Amino acid sequence: MRIALSALINRFPTPRLGVPAEEAGLRPETADIYGVKSLPVTWDV
Repeated sequence: MRIALSALINRFPTPRLGVPAEEAGLRPETADIYGVKSLPVTWDV
């Protein structure tokens, strides 16, 4: 995971959210893993 994320950041250095932050949608606090349901990103080429 660490290698893959580093490679992505090196290849696409300007990632940003593809939707407004409030639309990302968090998983419920009762879920086993807390976080976002999905995280759309976009970048400049």
